[in-house]
Amino acid sequence: MERKTPPAEFEALFSDHRDAVFNLLFRLTGDHHASEDLFQEVFLKVYGGLDRFDGRSALRTWITSIALNVFRDFLRKKRRREALSMNDLPGGVEVEDGARSPEEALLAGDERNEVQQALNGLRDTLRVPMVLFYIEGLPVKEVAAATGRTESDIKVSLHRARRILKKKWEKKP
Repeated sequence: MERKTPPAEFEALFSDHRDAVFNLLFRLTGDHHASEDLFQEVFLKVYGGLDRFDGRSALRTWITSIALNVFRDFLRKKRRREALSMNDLPGGVEVEDGARSPEEALLAGDERNEVQQALNGLRDTLRVPMVLFYIEGLPVKEVAAATGRTESDIKVSLHRARRILKKKWEKKP
């Protein structure tokens, strides 16, 4: 008989992982509203599949894998509907800086927008490892597990993405 996840257990899991999942989705999409929709879908899938989680990977890795699959589905649907390239995705970033002056907050927001736009310009195979490794702080081994790729492939993608971003940054006026 299938075990049902108690609401309190799921609430604790949700509380522990909600910020990381939303931030990951936002960094991947660059769109606050799309991230909210995908976030809800991820946790519906987590809730529905928690009884089947087998513990072969860390819970964080499993949830990240679900988030990446939801993101991939989103991209497939978006590409079919609109035939957009990844460069056309919006790159706005909300700034939540309480201790900064308005000028500092504006500059920080501009810098974040530039970083997000640079990330959006990378193809998925490069952007996803960059976000997971540098922004989410996952080790290469977990990035590989979450994406279903090898560790050496992830390392190569990180190297290529850094090189591309460095060239873009050097060309800035």
